[in-house]
Amino acid sequence: MNKAKIFEKLYSYLYSVGTYDKAKVASFVGKTIDAVAYNKITGDDYVETTQAAN
Repeated sequence: MNKAKIFEKLYSYLYSVGTYDKAKVASFVGKTIDAVAYNKITGDDYVETTQAAN
C-alpha cells in the first residue's frame, strides 16, 4: 500500500467519525491525496477554491 492510499484510508476514517469535515479533507488535496480520493471520501466532486479579487 502506497502513502497516498494510507492517507486516503486515514482521512476516510476521520471523516466518517466526524473528526474531519469536507473543508479539512479538501485542505489535503494536492498534498497527500488527489481529487479522486476526495470524491471517494466525501462523495462530492472536489472544486478548487480561488481567492477573491479585491
